[in-house]
Amino acid sequence: MRRHRSFLVALVLILGISSTTWAMDFDFDDLFGGDLLVELEEEEQIRPPEEALLVQEGLDVGGNYQFSVTAGRVYMKEIDPMDSLRASLGGQIYLDARPDPNFRVFGKAGLSYAVSKQVGQAGQASDPLQIRLQELFSDFNYDNKVFFRAGKQNVKWGVGYFFSPADVISVGRINPMDPEVELEGPVALKMHYPRGSTNYYVYTLFDGVEEPSQVALAPKLEFVLGGTEIGVGGFYQKDKAPRAMLTVSSSLGNLAVFGEAVLSKGSDKRFAEAGPSLLHPPTYPVVEKDQLFFHATAGAMYNHNDPDGLFNLTLAGQYYFNGEGYKEQDDIQKLREYYGLLLGMAQSKDETMKEMAEKALEDFSLSDMASTGRHYLAAMIGWSNLLNTKLSASAYLNANLSDQLGMVTTTLKLPSISKISPSVGVSFNYGDVATEFGGVGRNTTVFAAITLGSGSF
Repeated sequence: MRRHRSFLVALVLILGISSTTWAMDFDFDDLFGGDLLVELEEEEQIRPPEEALLVQEGLDVGGNYQFSVTAGRVYMKEIDPMDSLRASLGGQIYLDARPDPNFRVFGKAGLSYAVSKQVGQAGQASDPLQIRLQELFSDFNYDNKVFFRAGKQNVKWGVGYFFSPADVISVGRINPMDPEVELEGPVALKMHYPRGSTNYYVYTLFDGVEEPSQVALAPKLEFVLGGTEIGVGGFYQKDKAPRAMLTVSSSLGNLAVFGEAVLSKGSDKRFAEAGPSLLHPPTYPVVEKDQLFFHATAGAMYNHNDPDGLFNLTLAGQYYFNGEGYKEQDDIQKLREYYGLLLGMAQSKDETMKEMAEKALEDFSLSDMASTGRHYLAAMIGWSNLLNTKLSASAYLNANLSDQLGMVTTTLKLPSISKISPSVGVSFNYGDVATEFGGVGRNTTVFAAITLGSGSF
């Protein structure tokens, strides 16, 4: 080892002494391929770690794809069973770009293709391919103190799981039988000012706006009190009912509890006060009301996971008081009967009757028949990997307590093979004809579904 060290020292000394004789012919960069020393331009300097995490090169592209086939058989009293087969094809695609720590652009679109023939409200065939913009916004900020989001964006003001009357600015509404579905949001400018654990928001909303006076404003305040988060907000737009809302959410161990309350001056719905004449059905008497309406909801969700994986359970329940519901259900049932009559007339071979029905349907608002009860209850139980197997089961209930009707859906998911995921289930409703969930009467549906190649990318 000493001999080797002595040789290296001597070699360095010789090279140093002789450097003046061969430096002109030797290029140090050539020895290492010219990559050893690189002078960094000012804009190429290494970013701080906190900024590097907020910057991405190029576009982040992703989404999901869904294809499923469902076969069902419907059983109704005194009617022969009816079979159905429905194929559902669709997906989402998103683009996410963040070229700068202080600027981001995000877009997401949903695509769906109706494999089966689709018929519109007036009996007209609709386009099977539907492309819907779900989100398209940019994020930016002022001095890293006030944060902005401009464009079409998903917003969740409420804290409810099955019902959320406090979400007064989203375009879509929660489906209690499928509460995890993403809701459509508004086109808005959101301003967010965080200060400690308190958040201040102001939304400027532009959906349906044709003049400056129609722009809607929705301020909101969120703060934490102990282990409870509280939200207070409001909504104002010309020619629409103004609203004030309150949300509360907290937890007790594995039990999450939540509640909402909303007070509005007037309603954006119309109310039926009398039934139509079935012999002369082109009009139906509805009125607008300008009184105070109160909505409230409360619920809880519980998760349990045992160490052995035998009972991985999720339970949820929620009550909803709908101040815009009918005290008596007779008038709204007559309105539904009238709507069914118009749909039948729209299929008539009599051109005069068909034209009259189609014209009446154009002025008809389905929202007048939605959420017409005063008292609702929704519940869910989910059991994943039951008894440590590859089976999962779930059951959903959505009930209108005002007219004692509802819908129940139970599903058993079977083990998946590759990207093939089968499931079976039973759904049924209980309620009279023309009630909110009654449709054409009480029925039970047995179904089998299979998803093929669905997944995210």
